[in-house]
Amino acid sequence: MRKVKLTRARQERFLEALADTGSVTTAVAVAGTSRTRVYELRKLNPEFATAWAEAEEIAADRLEDEVRRRALEGVPEPFVSAGKLVRGDDGKPITVRRYSDSLLLALLKTRRAPRRERSVRFVLPALQSAADAPNAMAAIAAAVGTGEITPTEAAELARLVEAYIEAIRASEFDRRLRVIEAKGDAKRTRKRT
Repeated sequence: MRKVKLTRARQERFLEALADTGSVTTAVAVAGTSRTRVYELRKLNPEFATAWAEAEEIAADRLEDEVRRRALEGVPEPFVSAGKLVRGDDGKPITVRRYSDSLLLALLKTRRAPRRERSVRFVLPALQSAADAPNAMAAIAAAVGTGEITPTEAAELARLVEAYIEAIRASEFDRRLRVIEAKGDAKRTRKRT
């Protein structure tokens, strides 16, 4: 199979189609070239790579505009009742405007960063061992009772205490296991001598 040269005209057709559709597959078909050829050129030619990025940005802007239109202006859809298309007195199908809440939420998520959680200014009692957990949990419960922290914040703090206590227990277990293993090693050494 003969390779088709990726001429300047083909490059421009590719970039225009990419900006229109956002699809490399469609753009290479319009330009009469292959994915391999355009990706090779993008790797080797910084100007083409920049133009490609700009075309993708244009396509993304168009897509965002369409999402906004469908979410805020809605799209006309035929009105169907009891499985049948409803027609007006003039015989034309009646349409209703449908809006997309899911598109609106998706658009909002892309435009607005999630809110940061506020810092909780709460001093936990010192946690030195598992025995300190009840005092920490009691302090958390008291803080909820006085309104110092919210129940949701209390749940997060309780999970923090639980994780910390689990880490302490794991460390204590590891220490005890090492002591037992050391005693076993000492006994085996004495038996050999």
